[in-house]
Amino acid sequence: MISSVSFHPFISSLPIALLFSGLLLLLLAHRRRESNNTGVASFNLSMGFIAALMADFSGMLSVDIHSWSTVTILSHQGYSFLVTVLFGFAVGWSYTQPFSKTALFIYIMCTLAMLACVYSGYQLVFS
Repeated sequence: MISSVSFHPFISSLPIALLFSGLLLLLLAHRRRESNNTGVASFNLSMGFIAALMADFSGMLSVDIHSWSTVTILSHQGYSFLVTVLFGFAVGWSYTQPFSKTALFIYIMCTLAMLACVYSGYQLVFS
């Protein structure tokens, strides 16, 4: 059986990969002017959102086992919560208005929040 300690690192890589692949597919659809071909990108973002929820919950279980400082944990949890909320908005906009200015703003903010979350997770593991 996989414990929550070893499950979180495996599941937390999925939202990262699915976010960037979904945004890359949206970019390709926009460049080719194929606004009807955004289904795969939206599906990637949907699966990434589900994986982000699973990573959030598995991370909450992992926190109880380790003895990290509160500031480090809370920063990573804050970024992961922000990423999950922005991921949900990105999924919604990718299905309804994938190339609007609001969607572009949400995609950029989600990417920046994901990078901050990845960096804070990196600090938890390697410091």
